[in-house]
Amino acid sequence: MGQSIAFLVGNTRYAELSRLDCCANDVAQMRELLSATRKFSQIVEFIDKSVSFVKDELRRLSDMEGGFEEIFIYFTGHGLSNSEDFYMCFEGFKESSPNTTGMSRTEAFDLVRQFKAEISVIVIDACEAGRNLIKSDIAPLARSLKSGFTNFVQFSSCTESQYSLAGDQLSLFTSEFIKACLKKEQGAVYYSDVEGALRDAFLTNSGQTPHFIRQGTSQEKFCTDASCLDDLRKTFLAGPDNDDAQEEIVSTVSAFALAKAAIDGIEARVPTKEDAQAFIDGVFEAALSNSEFSLDLSDFFEIRIVKHDDFEYAQNKRSIVSLLERRGGSDSFVECDIEKTKRRKPFGGLGFSALAALGMPDEYDETYNLLNHCKLESVHVGIYFEPKSMALNRIFSEIVFLPRLTECLILTCNSTERRSGWGSFNEYEGTKKWKWSHHAWSESPIDVATEYVSDPYDFAKSYVLSFGEERG
Repeated sequence: MGQSIAFLVGNTRYAELSRLDCCANDVAQMRELLSATRKFSQIVEFIDKSVSFVKDELRRLSDMEGGFEEIFIYFTGHGLSNSEDFYMCFEGFKESSPNTTGMSRTEAFDLVRQFKAEISVIVIDACEAGRNLIKSDIAPLARSLKSGFTNFVQFSSCTESQYSLAGDQLSLFTSEFIKACLKKEQGAVYYSDVEGALRDAFLTNSGQTPHFIRQGTSQEKFCTDASCLDDLRKTFLAGPDNDDAQEEIVSTVSAFALAKAAIDGIEARVPTKEDAQAFIDGVFEAALSNSEFSLDLSDFFEIRIVKHDDFEYAQNKRSIVSLLERRGGSDSFVECDIEKTKRRKPFGGLGFSALAALGMPDEYDETYNLLNHCKLESVHVGIYFEPKSMALNRIFSEIVFLPRLTECLILTCNSTERRSGWGSFNEYEGTKKWKWSHHAWSESPIDVATEYVSDPYDFAKSYVLSFGEERG
């Protein structure tokens, strides 16, 4: 039987994010918990280490001989989820370069897979950590989960649209995770037992909901004998030496302190309406100025810019609605409304009496509406490249801004509209595929436009140059 190894990663210092002093204590307490199981031959700690150092150590230890029974990885610190992946944030983390300043969950899976362990466990205590790995729209992560793991367990402190609460001494989820491991006093402690105890612990906490992924037999053991944890159970779960009323007061005060910290954290991310409008306007203006309309391109097109204060003309609203639902949140700055209309002649025009006789259900058409309740302006802007030659189609580039309380979702798309006559064009004929990202209101509009907004001029240039390639 191979050995079991645990990696405990905690980050307290950040160059551009708030400091998290409790994460060092999180790692220390997790070390005590794992040591008490008497299962792990090595427990390695990484406090405020660079992401490259941590990844290199994982690679080095995966080459050890003798095989592995279990690999256990724990991370506590800031986290970020975008359209591509979830990222564990290290000291120099930048949202504009998350793959080099952080560790993506996909990369973590690849590193864990190298151990070829019988059981692979990942515990993440970070904001936005609970991305659903088996959604149909996140196929690459789904493949990562299904391949290369015999038994896989993941505990995430919250969903992908929630914050994970820190504390004065320990992060809330880490504290509850340890309690869940200590809850059972006899027999083996299974990871499924830990999951059940965590579900109960957060049952009434609407602001933070742990997320779980488990692939295996439900027989994966955290500890073979719960009595090994008795000493830690006595110290960690010991209450203060006072009466029940005092305990209730202390508990209430702590709960309010946690709530206030969470509220203050949210409040710090909320802009004024004027600042939010300036961000939206700044991103669009920067997107226009990133690539100047060159003389070469001006020979082929004239530029026409349109701005909308609503989303009436946005295409593929279904995809946008799906994005809003996935992100969740407590505000309704932008709200979706779905209208269902019964089809008048479903199933090829069969009569209603014939359909009733066949027991066929009614069919409905769905119309998706997006409502701009926050009243910010220019939330849907577009750039029309009007061709000067009949040989050219029209290029349409657009940006959609979805304002949220603490962030702004930005969707961009470039498309080609074919000629339908001597002075007319068909709108984009396919299902529009939006490229999207989410940003704090405090980010630089110039950086956001440079890193995340699809370049309309580059798209138009590529289209023009394609004529030469076709004839080359």
